[in-house]
Amino acid sequence: MPNYSAIRKEYSDALPGWQLVKRCVAGPREVRKYDEYLPMPDPLNLSEENKERYQQLKRRAMFLNVTGRTRTGLMGAVFRKTAEVELPAAINYLLENVSGDGASLEQLCKEATGECLDTGRGGFLVDYPKVQMPEGQTSLTVAQAAKARAYVHFYPAESIVNWREDVIDGVKRLTLVVLHEKINEPTEDGFEFTAKDQYRALMLVGGRYIQRVYSEDRLDGEESEPKDKTGKTFDHIPFHFFGAQNNDASIDKAPLEDLAEVNILHYGNSATVEESGFIASQPTLFITTDIDPDSFIKLNPNGMQIGSRRGHNLGKSGTATFLQADESQLARELMKDKEAQMLMIGARIVQQGGGAETAEAVRIRYSSDNSVLGTIAGNVSEAIRLALFDAQRFMMDAVDEVGTVFWLNQEFFDQVMDAQAILAQVQLWQQGIIAKKDLRTNLRQAGVIESDRTDEDIDEDREADAPVLGSEDDPTGTKQPEVIDE
Repeated sequence: MPNYSAIRKEYSDALPGWQLVKRCVAGPREVRKYDEYLPMPDPLNLSEENKERYQQLKRRAMFLNVTGRTRTGLMGAVFRKTAEVELPAAINYLLENVSGDGASLEQLCKEATGECLDTGRGGFLVDYPKVQMPEGQTSLTVAQAAKARAYVHFYPAESIVNWREDVIDGVKRLTLVVLHEKINEPTEDGFEFTAKDQYRALMLVGGRYIQRVYSEDRLDGEESEPKDKTGKTFDHIPFHFFGAQNNDASIDKAPLEDLAEVNILHYGNSATVEESGFIASQPTLFITTDIDPDSFIKLNPNGMQIGSRRGHNLGKSGTATFLQADESQLARELMKDKEAQMLMIGARIVQQGGGAETAEAVRIRYSSDNSVLGTIAGNVSEAIRLALFDAQRFMMDAVDEVGTVFWLNQEFFDQVMDAQAILAQVQLWQQGIIAKKDLRTNLRQAGVIESDRTDEDIDEDREADAPVLGSEDDPTGTKQPEVIDE
C-alpha cells in the first residue's frame, strides 16, 4: 500500500514557525490556548494552587497583536489599488468565481498574499471537475458542456505535505505534489459533520499528468487523467508554487516569523511585569508593637483589617506603616516598557510623533518591508498568471499569452508630485519625449487624476469644456513668469 500520507522533513521543520505566526495573527485568544508560549514559572509544582496562579498569570498577561496589525498594514499596501487584469473571454468568469465557490480572483489573491506573509509559501492547483454523464447519454449537450469549467484552487503551506522535483531532459521539473485536504461528511440527520482526511497526489508518470485521491475509504486511490481542450494529456503538473523569495518548490523563510518571535517574547515580558505590578502595587501593612502574640490575637481576632471604619489597638508603643509602590509611576513604567518593545520590533503602530515626517523618510523607514512585499506581490502575480494559462488549456484550443495580463499593485506609496514636477511632465509631453497617455498615467499614479478616470472619460469632458487660450508669446499657457532680481 502506498504511503500517501508521508510528510517531508522540511515540512515538519517549518511547521512550528508557520503555526506560531498564524496564532499570533489570530490574536490573544488563540495565543492563550497554548501554554508553550508562556511557560509556567514553577513547572515542577503541580499543586492546584500553583495551577490557578498560572491561569491568573495568563489572564493578566497582555498579548499586543503587533504581528496581526503589521500583516493587515502590508496587505492594505498591496491592495490599495486594484490589480491589472486582462483575460480572454473563455476564462473571464474567473474574475467573479475563480475556485467554484463564488470567491473572486481578487479574494484568491488576498488569501495567497496573506499566506505568503505568514508562511512564505503556498500554491495554486488548476483543475477541471469531472462531469457525470447522465444515464443513457453518450455525450454531453452544449448546455452541459458550458457548465463544466476549469477552476483555480488555493492551497496554504500546511496543506502541501510532500513534493518532489526531478531532472528530466536537463530541466528540473515538478513530478510529485501531495495535498492534504479535510472533507466534511454530514451525519444521517444532516445537522453535524465528521471531518475526514483526504490526500490528493498530483504525479507526472511517463511524461503524463495523473491525479490520485487517497483516503481511509480509498486506500488504493481513485485515479483520473485530466486532459486539455484538445483531448491531450498534460505534460506537466498544473500546480504552481509561490514563495517569499522565489516560486520553486523549496520552502522560503516566513517574512513575519521574526516579528512573531519577538511578539511572543513581549508577551512573556508583559506577563512578568504585570505579575510583579499586581503583587508590588498592593499595599502591605507592617506593624511594630510590644503586645505579645497571644494578646495580639485576642485583641484582633480577625487579623488587621485595612480600612478607615475601625481602629486597632497596637499597644502603648505600637506603630503602623504602609509600603506600596507608587501607582502612577508604576503604570507609566509599564506603558513605557510596552512602547519600547513595539519600537524595537519595528512594527507599523500608529504613534504620535514629535514632528512632521516627510514622505521620503517614511519610504526609507519602510524600505526593507517594501522590498519583501514587492517580491511577494510579484511572485503571487506570476503564479496566478501561470495558473491562468493552465485554465486556458482546459477551456481553449490555445493559450493566449499576449491577451492574459495579471499584476498585483506594487506602488505601496503615493508618488508625491508638486507643481514643478507636473510642469516638467507637461514639457516632456510637449517635446515629444513621452506620449499623452504616459503623461496621464504618471498623473494618475501621483493622485493628480483619479485612478478610475480613463483617457476616454477625460477626452469627453475636455470636449464639453471651453478651450483654454494662452497669450501670444505663450500659446500653451505653460510658460513660467520671469523672475527679476532687484
